[in-house]
Amino acid sequence: MDINGGLPSIITEKDRKNIQNALREMSDSMTRIAAEKDHQKAIAEKMLDEVGVPKKDFNKLARIYHASSIMEEAARNEEFMEFAEAVMAPLERQIESS
Repeated sequence: MDINGGLPSIITEKDRKNIQNALREMSDSMTRIAAEKDHQKAIAEKMLDEVGVPKKDFNKLARIYHASSIMEEAARNEEFMEFAEAVMAPLERQIESS
């Protein structure tokens, strides 16, 4: 294997099978992504038809909603990690509150 980014000069049968498996896995992932994009388009189309929200505006709202959900989850995770650190800290490092 060329670590400088070039293609390998020799491919063994094991390498070939490994690459083929990775290609199938990557293709399956791309198929799922395409299906999700189609699903997202259908949701935006439904909101246009049922509520009159333009697709562009609905998609923008969805991105804001998603980002907000991610930020909330990150905050919950940070709070949990602080709790976990306190629980798992060695006894001499734990602070007792009265």
